[in-house]
Amino acid sequence: MKHKHHIIPRYLGGTDDPSNLIELTIEEHANAHRILYEQYGNWQDFAAWQGLSNLDANFDAAKFAMIEGGRKGAIKANQRWSDPTQRERASKKMKEVCANRTKTWNGKLYEIMHPSGKTEIVEGLRQWCLQHGHNPNTFGNACLRHKPTKEGFIIRHVSTIT
Repeated sequence: MKHKHHIIPRYLGGTDDPSNLIELTIEEHANAHRILYEQYGNWQDFAAWQGLSNLDANFDAAKFAMIEGGRKGAIKANQRWSDPTQRERASKKMKEVCANRTKTWNGKLYEIMHPSGKTEIVEGLRQWCLQHGHNPNTFGNACLRHKPTKEGFIIRHVSTIT
């Protein structure tokens, strides 16, 4: 029994053109994918090698399940996004989430301890970060996780201004 093997795999842009196909025995085909996996480390070659070598008896079932699952997921996503009202609703919700996230940075007091030991209380962490050339997301995450930033700043939420 012979298999057709893509010289340049399809996941790397290879085509089904006859010049890109070669006929191999099952053992040769498995070995070709093993060599490709050892050279480049792509999971597709590992899965093909394992399945062709019968090292994983459930490979065909797993491959089929992954392909079908991917198709079903893509179909659902495409159906969801092809509906203009659904897209509008998702876009509106995302804008609300982003707007609320920005608002939570404002009107709150934060204690910022510098690596030098200096401590200051600031209103609005985002504005302070932008004024001082720091990444607001890094400082916000440091505050939420109660961990210092890589530069050594310690940020603590103090209270909300009313």
